[in-house]
Amino acid sequence: MSLNIFDKGENNVIDIDVRDQQNQAGKIYINGSNNYVRIGRGCVSDKDMHIVIESNCRFDVGEDVRLSMANIYIGPGSVLSIGDRTGFTGLVHLNLIEAKTIEIGTNCSIASGVWMTTSDFHSVVSLDTGARLNPAKPVRVGHHVWIANQATLLKGSVIGDNAIVGAHAVVTGTVPPHCVAAGNPARIVRENVTWRSDLI
Repeated sequence: MSLNIFDKGENNVIDIDVRDQQNQAGKIYINGSNNYVRIGRGCVSDKDMHIVIESNCRFDVGEDVRLSMANIYIGPGSVLSIGDRTGFTGLVHLNLIEAKTIEIGTNCSIASGVWMTTSDFHSVVSLDTGARLNPAKPVRVGHHVWIANQATLLKGSVIGDNAIVGAHAVVTGTVPPHCVAAGNPARIVRENVTWRSDLI
């Protein structure tokens, strides 16, 4: 089993160690041109991983990242960055469109069913002015963040370092560092905390 890369464009830079490619699985479809794709040493992925990259994109994954069954769409001009030692524990959906960025820091734990998106995928338009009211926005997840099962990070979400996002939470704004956010819409339910992967 190995990672399959289908490069349909031109001038794409693919930086994946051939030894790691044999230890990974899944599919990456590069539909466009002028992309930079890097997956660092020691990363692992599942046979169900499915990534689609359009044109003028950057997909930059650090070392020892567990991509698991990631389902990722990187639209034209968009950037996805995942820091070292971050892990997806199951099927995680990342949707980057309208030339925006999703940035995930180091040492994060992203649980199964999590969704992140930079856009609403439709325009909300003012009847008075004809202007669009819901522009796309980037998403930023800090370092050592735990995002629990089936949480959703909508456009403009910012999660601070060492924060926790509860299961099924829907984040639309900022979660400060060392806080727990839960609910729909998510609100801060605890402050001055951190988390560990082991049970003490």
